[in-house]
Amino acid sequence: MGTSAVQMPVINECAVENCAYNNDRACHALAITVGDAHHPHCDTFCPSPPKGGEPSATGHVGACKMADCRHNSSLECHAPGISVGYLQDEVDCLTYAPA
Repeated sequence: MGTSAVQMPVINECAVENCAYNNDRACHALAITVGDAHHPHCDTFCPSPPKGGEPSATGHVGACKMADCRHNSSLECHAPGISVGYLQDEVDCLTYAPA
């Protein structure tokens, strides 16, 4: 019996340069979580001066709580990739699109 691997969407760009996982507008967290069921925040955002994450890794979306997004299926993101940045003063998934 075969299983199909789910590909986690890549974070194409992160404009939140003060995040510990951001280096040169790229996310280096292995996986982020998006949303709190009401707002598409990047829940992994960490405003910390010391940099973290895996320098050689490109960030991916591990989980998304935004069930009303057209890219969401069973609380998993199925967009080919996302962008993260500021929406007003919030750090959000800019790819979020209500269904």
